[in-house]
Amino acid sequence: MANDSKNIGNVVERYSKALLELAIESKSLPNVHSDIENIIKIIESSDDFNKVIKSPIISRSDQSNIINSILNKISVSDNVIKFFSVICQNGRSIIIDKICLRFLEMEVKFKGEVRAELLSTNLQSENDLNKVKEIIKESLGTDVSLISRVDPSIIGGYILKIGSVMLDGSVKSKLQGLRVSMKGIK
Repeated sequence: MANDSKNIGNVVERYSKALLELAIESKSLPNVHSDIENIIKIIESSDDFNKVIKSPIISRSDQSNIINSILNKISVSDNVIKFFSVICQNGRSIIIDKICLRFLEMEVKFKGEVRAELLSTNLQSENDLNKVKEIIKESLGTDVSLISRVDPSIIGGYILKIGSVMLDGSVKSKLQGLRVSMKGIK
């Protein structure tokens, strides 16, 4: 089983690297970045899309056609659509989410930026995200790639991950801390 996850990791790495090289070569890195973020949003918000990409019953060509039509509707570039079509034809649609996330990590490294992820219970405004970026940039002295995601399980507050550091200001973690401290009172 561990060998399977290592093989999947290698496949994700190869596809992500190929997409990054394609974006750099075609001088379309900002557009590809935007396309990948839109694809991640669909993956996170659409159960139907996830069912299509993870279904072992739907044929590779049907998966490719369905994904192509969805990506066309959200105005994803032709290069990215062709790339994901190849992924589907090769029977790798189940790892599209991992490929997208790894691509963003590789892109950040290529640009020499620090990657940060902000989890909150609702969508943040562009203005708020820019403020967070500026604060991180001032603190670290380097450019920041900030990804904002919605996670209702944190109940309230936020979780900010910068590289391997995590700042947890979520209500969920505070409640867990309270629960632990209350056990000691008995």
